[in-house]
Amino acid sequence: MSLSTVRAGLATRLETISGLNVYKTVPTTPQVPAVIIRPTEHDYDLSMANGQDVQRYDVTLLASTGGSPWDVSQDLVDTYLSRTGSTSIKAAIESDGTLGGAAYATRVLSWRDYGTLSFGAVDYFGVRFTVEVWPT
Repeated sequence: MSLSTVRAGLATRLETISGLNVYKTVPTTPQVPAVIIRPTEHDYDLSMANGQDVQRYDVTLLASTGGSPWDVSQDLVDTYLSRTGSTSIKAAIESDGTLGGAAYATRVLSWRDYGTLSFGAVDYFGVRFTVEVWPT
């Protein structure tokens, strides 16, 4: 399965979160709150020769720019970090682990870099998720 197909599948899952701007390609200037989906790693042949591959994606959540109060931004980011709920990144992605047929399985492995994230020349408050996809 192509990277663009998997990115589209992830975007479809994330678009179920109301009010979140979803970018399946890297934007010039994201409108926050936003998630940006970016492939970061691909392992070939994990099961036997020419077998199953696995891909990892960085899903970056940007909640606000440096001009916003950080405490409000932290509270907003925290809602996306929950394991469950209508704003949970993990729940949205894993609610259809096949990503509409683009994957055998998908899971959110972790989050990291909670705090100030630079994107372009702008500082945002956000967090990065690592998502593992076993593409079809």
